[in-house]
Parts: sequence; structure tokens; C-alpha cells
Amino acid sequence: MRVSELTKETKKLEVVYKTTSGTFPVMLEYRTQAVTLGFLKELEQAQGANKIVYQVTQVVKSWDLQDDQDAVIPVTEEAITAANVPVYLLSSILQAIAQDRLIGDEAKNG
Repeated sequence: MRVSELTKETKKLEVVYKTTSGTFPVMLEYRTQAVTLGFLKELEQAQGANKIVYQVTQVVKSWDLQDDQDAVIPVTEEAITAANVPVYLLSSILQAIAQDRLIGDEAKNG
């Protein structure tokens, strides 16, 4: 098996972001094998909010988050910053992906 094929694997996931005013579903596709030694080394170097944004840009392949002009926000540091995507939303996305991976691993090993 080629490692490059493994790292291309993706999975679709719906993340339901909850706020005091309601719930907001976010449909996304994430890279299931994005966490590599290189990823971890880069993450180690990142500081503060950059750690969250780095993880999102490396793990999330696509999503349906839109700006105020109804255009999909690219999953890049620049676009996420320019669109003022809330940090709590980004954290919720990462937590949901981690939970999904955990459930997937349990199913494989269970």
C-alpha cells in the first residue's frame, strides 16, 4: 500500500454548532489520515490561535461555511481570518472530528 493513497482518504461529517441562539449545522469533509509526524512537528511550532487554524486547514478538506455574500469560505488561514470565523466554531469542528475518529477506531477494533 502506498502511504500517499492512505493520506488521501476523506470522510464527510455534519457538525452541529450550538450557541445560545440556536444550532447551526456545518457539513464538511475531513482528511482521516491528516495527522502525520510532520503535522505534529508543525503544530508544536504554532502558537495560540494559530494552532487551531493550522489544524483546521490541514484536516478539513472542504466545508459549507459561507461569508455574508453567500460564498463558501475557503479552508485557508487567510480566508478564515478575513471571514472572522469564531474560534469556538473552529474548536467545535476539531472536537467533532476527533470524536468521529475515536468512534471509527472503536468500530474497527471492536
